[in-house]
Amino acid sequence: MIKINQKIKAFTLTEVMVVIVISAIVAGLAFSILGIVQRNMSTIEDNYAYQTELQSLEVALTIDFNTHTNAQWNAREDILTLSSPIGKRQYKFLTDSITSDIDQYLIKTKEKRFYFEGEPVNSGRIDAVKLTFDKTTDLHRIFVFKHNDPTIHF
Repeated sequence: MIKINQKIKAFTLTEVMVVIVISAIVAGLAFSILGIVQRNMSTIEDNYAYQTELQSLEVALTIDFNTHTNAQWNAREDILTLSSPIGKRQYKFLTDSITSDIDQYLIKTKEKRFYFEGEPVNSGRIDAVKLTFDKTTDLHRIFVFKHNDPTIHF
C-alpha cells in the first residue's frame, strides 16, 4: 500500500478565533457609531423642526402686523389682538405654546417685550414686539414691527 502524505491547506483554530474576535470588535464599533449618528440625526431633526416653528411664527406675526391697522397687548390675559375693519386675529401666549385663531406654535417664550413708537409698553396699543425663546440664543429672537399710520396722532 502506498501512503500519500499530503497536507490540507487550512487555517488553524487560533487564526480563525483571532479573525472572529477582530470581526466582533469591528461590528461593535460600527453599531456604536451607528447609534451616535442616529442620535445626532434626531437632534438635528428636532432643531430643524424648532427653527421652522420659529420662522413660521415670525412670518405669521409679520403678515398680521402689516395687514391689521390696530395692535393691542393685554398683559393681564397674555393676548395680542390685531384688528382692522376687515378682520381680527388674536395670539394667546401660554406657558408652553403660542396659539392664534388659525395655528398653534409649540414654542416656550422666555421673554416678551412690546413697544409703541420706540418706547416699552406694558399693556395697550403697540407697534412692535420682541420675543425671545427657551432653547435658543439671543440671535434667534423675533422682532416684528409695523409702520404706524400718521392718523394715530390726531
